[in-house]
Amino acid sequence: MIGSSPTQEDQSFQWIQIPDWLAGTWQTKFQTIVDSIDCRTGRRLVNKPVQVSVALIRTIGTQQDASGRIWHCAATPYVRSIETAGYYESQTIERVSVLASETNRLMLRTAGKVTRSRKTDRQAYDSFYEITDVVYSPMNDGVIKVDMTIMDFDAMETLLRVTKSVLTERRIKPFALVNYDERGNLQEKFLKFQVEAEAR
Repeated sequence: MIGSSPTQEDQSFQWIQIPDWLAGTWQTKFQTIVDSIDCRTGRRLVNKPVQVSVALIRTIGTQQDASGRIWHCAATPYVRSIETAGYYESQTIERVSVLASETNRLMLRTAGKVTRSRKTDRQAYDSFYEITDVVYSPMNDGVIKVDMTIMDFDAMETLLRVTKSVLTERRIKPFALVNYDERGNLQEKFLKFQVEAEAR
């Protein structure tokens, strides 16, 4: 959900209410691929769970309203980068939508373009369109589980593969207001969102 923006002016801003247990800055170093299927051949790409090293730190939650509810700013499009043991991945997220919001579960869908580059020379070798359903749930205080179903499509919108993976993330910083970052004045944008919400 978090990344750097290509240009502020071209972005649209969406505010998502998040549960208190999801607010803060999170870190994970491993992602476990539980299952992956090549949809063109029906072949299973992993025979057992595979643990992949990743370097991921993200902040979830930026503003708080008068009732104490915490909100996250999803500005799209935005770019986020992930480094694995085998490649660099650049994701340009074009859409974020809430599929379910419950006491102990938040489910989001992100959609965008993905480019993978070799670590040796940073040359791109694969690109595709990706839709990811992400389910956040609390494990205990300061630890969350993130279940992901990742669907990759080619330029003709043919489903290439479906991958299921899981992450465990630990909170490394508690929630704190983020009034300004590379996306601009978030406090001002949040106040505008609240005024517009009250007017509806």
